[in-house]
Amino acid sequence: MFNSYQRWPLLVSVLITFGLLGCSGSGEGEVVQNGGPNTVTPAERPDDVECLGSSVRKQAFFGDLHIHTKLSFDAYFFNSINGPREAYQFAKGENAFLPSGEDPDMPMRQINIGRPLDFAAVTEHAEQLGTFSNICELQGNLPAGTNPACGVLGQVIRDNVSVFITGNVPLYLQVVTGAGSLVPSTRTWEEIQSIANAENQPCKFTTFNGYEFSSNKGGQVLHRNVIFEGTKVPADVISSTPLIPTTDNTNDEWGLFDRLKTECLDVDGCDVVTIPHSTNQSDGRFARARQADTGLPLARNNATLTAADATLRNTFDRLFEIVQHKGASECITGFNQGLTGGEESGCGFEEWKTLCKGNADDPAECARVCTGKATDPLFCQVNSNQGQGKSIHAVEQCTGSNIGGSTPADCTTPLDYARNVLPEGSFIQRKLGVNPYQYGFIGSSDTHNGIAGNTDKNKFAKNSGHGGVLDDEPNEALGNWECKQPPLPTDSITGFKLPFSTESAADPNNCADRVFNPVASNFTPGGLAGVWARENTRKEIFAALKRRETFATSGSRMRIRTLASSEPFPANICEQLASGASPIEEGLMSGVPMGGTLTVNNRGPYIVAYALQDPGGEEAGIPLQRLELIKTWADTQGNLKQQVLKLAENANAPQPNSDCSLQQKGPEQMCAVFHDTQFNAATGASYFARALENNSCRWTTKMCADKGVQCAALQPGNGLFSAQSGFAGFEGCCRIEGEPGSFRGDFRFITQQERAWSSPIWVESSIQ
Repeated sequence: MFNSYQRWPLLVSVLITFGLLGCSGSGEGEVVQNGGPNTVTPAERPDDVECLGSSVRKQAFFGDLHIHTKLSFDAYFFNSINGPREAYQFAKGENAFLPSGEDPDMPMRQINIGRPLDFAAVTEHAEQLGTFSNICELQGNLPAGTNPACGVLGQVIRDNVSVFITGNVPLYLQVVTGAGSLVPSTRTWEEIQSIANAENQPCKFTTFNGYEFSSNKGGQVLHRNVIFEGTKVPADVISSTPLIPTTDNTNDEWGLFDRLKTECLDVDGCDVVTIPHSTNQSDGRFARARQADTGLPLARNNATLTAADATLRNTFDRLFEIVQHKGASECITGFNQGLTGGEESGCGFEEWKTLCKGNADDPAECARVCTGKATDPLFCQVNSNQGQGKSIHAVEQCTGSNIGGSTPADCTTPLDYARNVLPEGSFIQRKLGVNPYQYGFIGSSDTHNGIAGNTDKNKFAKNSGHGGVLDDEPNEALGNWECKQPPLPTDSITGFKLPFSTESAADPNNCADRVFNPVASNFTPGGLAGVWARENTRKEIFAALKRRETFATSGSRMRIRTLASSEPFPANICEQLASGASPIEEGLMSGVPMGGTLTVNNRGPYIVAYALQDPGGEEAGIPLQRLELIKTWADTQGNLKQQVLKLAENANAPQPNSDCSLQQKGPEQMCAVFHDTQFNAATGASYFARALENNSCRWTTKMCADKGVQCAALQPGNGLFSAQSGFAGFEGCCRIEGEPGSFRGDFRFITQQERAWSSPIWVESSIQ
């Protein structure tokens, strides 16, 4: 960790270099520093902490609150070999092992996190919790892989994994897997609690009891991680799977909230938060569109949202998982409605779904992001029609999002993304008096390998993957040529997308509908959850989660923090934040930290944003390139508005070299104060900060560069590498063009800016 006091002279020089001290304002507000007290009151040790050395000053802790092991039914059939105990021990720094295709039930690959986490929660799917690991292994009395019936079912699931990724699970498979709901999950739930409680080490490593509620009806992903504060928890998990399969998800979230209230909040000593994730896959169902007659969305029982239910949702849904291994859910190219500030919007980062299909009717933004080059973001490239076929990631905008199904079946809407959900919640608050979408931000991995927090992309590039034997080989991680089988008579009954046949993929003349399948290349290493808390205990970490004093990263260990006040900050506020101090929390001025709500008069809020680069582990951390503030609001007519404000920038940031090596050049810290002189008391607004690192290679690029792949070695006849080239299986490293006999490839040199997001601060006017 950096010694912030020693680095203060550097910080001052950085601020001066990038024009942050005494900057003049603009019509959109002003970046300023204002006079005030120049002393920092020493923090004293409070009486209610557990750990030696704790103080009222908060520090950043990193964790992962979205972890699956072999007790989740999908991870079990991906041949995950790690359980909850191994997941926690990996997070603490111990070695873990992964399977491979050669022997999928044996530990074949060793991996270590490098830098341990501070906290974690194993969150198995509540649906069929532990069922198949118990049935297939007879409660541990039968070795994995020896039950033939489980072997058949596992192969069917692995062959049709895309239906699980998209949530479009056919009805008959719902019946098969739903039968697992008849097997009591209480024993497995008790086992998970026992392990979590045993692995919890106050002041050193914090664990939480939790699980994932995984509603997938009609392909609409309505998943939430459920995190409990302590050892007082309900007797069993809450599953979204009914005994009789149905596509009706009208009351799925409301049923979860009702039961958690009865079984936890109304019980002495029990507290809980829920965290929506993969909202980018909800097909418009996560935050339903307003109705024309009421100006409010439909909710419980398909009736208009009430103030009581808006309050209920706000009570449980405290956080929003803005990034995980299935992409980022901040924003999407093409949905920047109301945006001012141009392409510095920062969308286009790890988009799982995309509206950019290479067609003439694509949103105008797409042409600026997807240029047809091998340096384009991966989502642009896997959707091209250059012999590669249509990707599952290319979708349309939803024209209708009803319960249990959308039109078209796989689609997306602006309200699937945080950037639009935030002002939508503020608009609803003006009508109901409560904001149902008041979310703090976290990131998580969503690993299905039980390797908690394995988000270092350099390690991920060594092929650790997320899905057991599904992505343990280069051709599975990066993509491969495949032949689609003709539809079989049973296809219309099962609803399956039939498995590809690769028997003749090397021969384009004997390969029906030959396509290049991107397989797992669109996955990311995942993100991390950050909290600002006084010490590393369940009490303090959970309190930070509940008050939304959290931040998210796309996998690195950047730190980001914001404060807001109705009065100017002291001139040395950046020095204070760099030292770990906060004049607000130390009682020197009024205001709120990120996650809070500030009431101001009509002169508008002052917001300070501070970011510190990842200090690095086995490899050096990457300096910061830009610090931004994103303002969102709904105008008086209810139109959603966004403004991206550049607070600081290193305009001369270096680019990665062709071998993905980096020049470590740039500031370690950035800090600025913004005074919103354009604040509208009639609408209010929310503000969150975003810090971006210098450009670095995406994990796929890193994997290919480490191998030294030469795309010129592709065979023109079939677009494959020969065994003699040494690159066989690495075809996904190349953007392949042409036809049989003239295939050629350009090396996909995809770079990106890893980032961190602070939780929003909501600002309301004291003048009514």
